[in-house]
Amino acid sequence: MLKNLTKKMPALLALVAVFISAGALWAGTVNIAIPYLYTDGYMVTYCLISNLTKADNTTTTDNTTTTTFKVMTTETGGAAQTAHTIASQYAPIPGVTRMLTFSKNAIYNRTGTLVVSLSDELPSGTMTAYTGMLTITSSTATCKTITMTCLQTQSGITEKRFAGYTCDDGTNVLAY
Repeated sequence: MLKNLTKKMPALLALVAVFISAGALWAGTVNIAIPYLYTDGYMVTYCLISNLTKADNTTTTDNTTTTTFKVMTTETGGAAQTAHTIASQYAPIPGVTRMLTFSKNAIYNRTGTLVVSLSDELPSGTMTAYTGMLTITSSTATCKTITMTCLQTQSGITEKRFAGYTCDDGTNVLAY
């Protein structure tokens, strides 16, 4: 029996490696769908995104590997769903809260610095509604450790708490 097991060991190890690597592709990926975004500048959306995992003092980006944003749908259809990378200085790294502002056809940080231009997918000069997908990949990211709240303004006068976005990490699906 031991002889047969030794012959099959390489195949078993290869199978285990496939399962581990397949799990790693999905582990730690948080997708947040954000509806009701607009390109006209009249409706601006401010989102505070927090990473509640413990920060590692040895590095500034810790285990957050990528943060991307995709335009998933528009009023007229035809979204390319291109993943736009958000630079690490604007991404929600462990122990930090970041603000992203969705205005016109771009994403800005809290000081108004351009983070991502969406002009290749969204028209300028006309009002278009769209839905986006914010994806955060980290070894410890879940919908319970990555939290978000948003406010929407109309010409900067009225603010309302934003509802309707969802978070999906492959295990948990949370609606806000």
